[in-house]
Amino acid sequence: MPKKQRVKFHRGDKRPRKDDSYPPLEYRKRMIKSGKEILWRVTEYPTKKIISEYFFEEDAKRLCEFQNKHQVWRFNGGIPTFLRKT
Repeated sequence: MPKKQRVKFHRGDKRPRKDDSYPPLEYRKRMIKSGKEILWRVTEYPTKKIISEYFFEEDAKRLCEFQNKHQVWRFNGGIPTFLRKT
């Protein structure tokens, strides 16, 4: 016998969003030149926010692959402001 629902819903309550309703995020690495240095910048799309800058391409690639695979910040609409580079 199934359990009885204990949560009471009231008029105007809304159901939580489904996982599919959140837009997917994409992280890309780009090479930029800052003065005489060459840096690798990780950018979040579609928000186009700079996440971090690395001296080595492997570090930027590792971050991009991890974030693209796991979509950690998808439900927040992207990485929070206090964790971004700019």
